[in-house]
Amino acid sequence: MTNKQTRAEPETVEEDTQIDEHIQRRIGAKLRSYYDELLNEPIPGKFIELLVKLDEKERKEGKT
Repeated sequence: MTNKQTRAEPETVEEDTQIDEHIQRRIGAKLRSYYDELLNEPIPGKFIELLVKLDEKERKEGKT
């Protein structure tokens, strides 16, 4: 970063712009639900193939 470039100071959040606690809890619950679903999805076959190839290559090179 040069002298002319400075980081912007974080803006202060005023009381009237904060999200209601009830809404925050609902957003949190929705995000947890979404991520739980994502974690339970199967790993795509292409990723598994790539991981197997990487493991094989590392074993051949002695990087276990």
